Amino acid sequence: MEYLNPLIALLLPALLGGLCLELLIPAGTPARPMAVWGNGLLVGLIGIPLLIRLLEALGVSLTYQAVGGIAGTIVVMAGLLLLVRKKPFPLAPRSMSDVASRSLIYKLAIVSVLLLIALRVTTLGLELLWRPLYPFDATMHWATKARVWFEYRSLVPFVDNMRWLELAGEGVFTDHHAGYPITTPLLQVWTSLVIGRWDESLINLPWLACLVGMGLAFYGQARVAGAKPLVAIVFTYMLLSMPLINIHVALAGYADLFLGACYCAALMAFHNWAISRQSWQAVLAAFFALSCPLIKNEGFYWLLTFAPGLFLVLLPWRKALVWFAGIILVLLAVLAIIPRDFEVAGHSLELLGLFFRPGAPEAVVNSLFVHDNWHLFSYLLPGLLVSALLLARPDVKACIGIIGTLASAIGLFLVLFIFTRYASGAIRFTAVGRISVQLIPGMMFLALLLYNALSQRVPERERQRDS
Repeated sequence: MEYLNPLIALLLPALLGGLCLELLIPAGTPARPMAVWGNGLLVGLIGIPLLIRLLEALGVSLTYQAVGGIAGTIVVMAGLLLLVRKKPFPLAPRSMSDVASRSLIYKLAIVSVLLLIALRVTTLGLELLWRPLYPFDATMHWATKARVWFEYRSLVPFVDNMRWLELAGEGVFTDHHAGYPITTPLLQVWTSLVIGRWDESLINLPWLACLVGMGLAFYGQARVAGAKPLVAIVFTYMLLSMPLINIHVALAGYADLFLGACYCAALMAFHNWAISRQSWQAVLAAFFALSCPLIKNEGFYWLLTFAPGLFLVLLPWRKALVWFAGIILVLLAVLAIIPRDFEVAGHSLELLGLFFRPGAPEAVVNSLFVHDNWHLFSYLLPGLLVSALLLARPDVKACIGIIGTLASAIGLFLVLFIFTRYASGAIRFTAVGRISVQLIPGMMFLALLLYNALSQRVPERERQRDS
């Protein structure tokens, strides 16, 4: 039974989110099982920590029975609702018909990529299981909370170092970043509650689950966006094989992979909602976007980047640019008048120290374009963007929302590492990589959309030339 407990720790979040999305996502959606269970797994990984926080607010001791009881009740209710539907949603893949009519070479190509993905996930899983908690930040402030909360069966307070000294440690604990969001530590608490002990390898299983959920969700949303099965699976493999993303699975304990997965899931749902106006995509986009600040402080700023995208989607682009320019001016005015020690999401003007840092731009370029963090993706995306703007301009207009959102995020990224004290995180090649993990998955989805626009445009041009 002990060997089943780690599986239960992953299975219950998957069922929690997956069955809820079975109720939400309509039948006939391309690659529906992947969209349901990929996004569902991510929903469950966010939902379990929310349930733990609910129990804490109600004064209930943190036990496997308490957390699992609520999660299990939701699962049962969702399952019963599915059973009583007159036309229950199919659980079997409907998208396989798209592959069945293809040539043998096409099918073999898909199978080959699937095998590569399976090998990648398996080897990462083995490395995760063989290695105890290792990364610096994980041991300094993420997992410290998890260990204390698991042992106390309660979310006992964590305070900054000075406050801890003032109280002589009475009733409180401290770590390197006491005020950080607590979603990822609560996932480690959940895993420990299920297996019944603190295990510094097994507590990191949610990171592997996050990778799998992100991959399935990516493929599902890619198919909804019109990508052919082979294209969708190749881009999925490109995402899941990124060296730095793999490091954040094998060296689990950081929050960046979860933030990257949620931001990507929000971007994908936002884009597909902008095209189709389907309500379920809007629900997913809102859920994942609002989840970002629950994972890490930067998530608050990634949440704000959806504002320009919404303007571009809902308004004519000229009016959207006027609104956006107005918002920028208002923000600049606010920055000019607010006290320099006023904090937003853990940051203040005083803490940031806004001015140009020589050496930071070169470091950012090296991290993105020279070091083997992202293979050749940093060259691929600009190339696809320029090509799409030149050759498939009408099709690119459909991507205006996600382009506006990601452009805002990239702008904030560059300001952070070139004009603030966090430039040291670029120059020393530390934080710049971690923050990139938060953005690259969403940028990969944009790359897929641009490739789609180009691939659909080329046959059209050939037909026009032949006629």
